Amino acid sequence: MKLISLFTKKSSSLTVAARALYTTIVNQSREPGFFTIWGIPDTPNGRFEVLALHFFLVMHRMRGDKNCVKLARSLSEQAVLDLDQNLREMGVGDLSVGRKVKSLTEGLYGRLSVYADGMAREDGSLGEELRRNLFSEGEAENSVVQAAELYLRRERNSLLAWGTTDLLAGRVSFGKGPVA
Repeated sequence: MKLISLFTKKSSSLTVAARALYTTIVNQSREPGFFTIWGIPDTPNGRFEVLALHFFLVMHRMRGDKNCVKLARSLSEQAVLDLDQNLREMGVGDLSVGRKVKSLTEGLYGRLSVYADGMAREDGSLGEELRRNLFSEGEAENSVVQAAELYLRRERNSLLAWGTTDLLAGRVSFGKGPVA
């Protein structure tokens, strides 16, 4: 027996699945079109907003699925761990990391709620929520906000087709991000 095995815990299948889902979310959030075509600033705040949008999509898919409750919790934990790690890499001091993670986490969950409310309306009124959050650092043209709303609704519908078994195995994918 290796000594290291005494001090490490084997990851559960839910943790492995949550990491895979989170990796997919992060990879989609890094698609250049969100920044070059939609004009979202390629800043920590802009990247957070794109990440929050994709995090919402996966969490929204799991909402109401009793088989995904623990997976959703584990995915949330992955997001918090990633926020913490990124703040530390950006040089935020140890004493203030906790406060900043709390603030970002509250912002993340606030967006989940706001986007869910907007998704419940099929009248195209999600644009205000997107303008306030996703495009908060600049003026977005109406056509860009409409494209973002179409993207969000398209991806939501696509994720609804993914089965619980796929989610529990950490398998989902997104369609193409913004293209010229």
